[in-house]
Amino acid sequence: MVYSRLIRHEERQQRKRLIWALGGMLSLVIFLFVFGLKILVGFSLFVDRFRGNVPQQSQGQELILPPILDPLPEATNSASITITGKSDPGVKVVLYIDEEESTTIPVENDGTFSLTKKLSEGDHTVSAKAKNDKDVLSGLSNVVSVAISRTKPELTVTNPQEGARIVGDSNTLIVKGKTASDNTVTVNDRLAVVGNDGSFTYTQTLSEGETTLRIVVTDPAGNQETIDRHVTYSK
Repeated sequence: MVYSRLIRHEERQQRKRLIWALGGMLSLVIFLFVFGLKILVGFSLFVDRFRGNVPQQSQGQELILPPILDPLPEATNSASITITGKSDPGVKVVLYIDEEESTTIPVENDGTFSLTKKLSEGDHTVSAKAKNDKDVLSGLSNVVSVAISRTKPELTVTNPQEGARIVGDSNTLIVKGKTASDNTVTVNDRLAVVGNDGSFTYTQTLSEGETTLRIVVTDPAGNQETIDRHVTYSK
């Protein structure tokens, strides 16, 4: 009997030791999970300071917000464009044309900036970053686009032919032709209907005698092409 009690006592002691061991291991795991990352980060910062590589934030550098560029026209035939926007007063704005650094301009006291820039023909993108007096740059601004075009748009008039003579009771004439679908067409300063394929039509009422039809096409950049047709109507 005494031997059995000793065995049971020893088993209870072993269970307690096992429970304590498991509890200790669980506590160690929780400790490492909660504090281990902080310890590793702290150790990394200590090594960086020892080497002289102090992170930017520890140097007390202020946050610089990116500038905001105003929209540019979708297309223009001008030799230059005016770039405007807003940023924090007291900083400078570094402009990037087609992702390449172009010009640095100051920001006015009211937070605005402006620059007129000559651009070559073609498609261009403009972006910017703000820079403080310590030459610390902000993130990139919004990107705006513009197309520079100085080429006249194509224009074909299929009806009427030059010098056409119209005889009969009907004094209406349908002007027809073709251009690019995003162009605007006028006939004697009146808008014609341009289809998705670039074809256009306009119904013109003719007076007796000769009528001059001036067909003008204008592209999104403002370039124009003009064709005149002279027609004669009689009953």
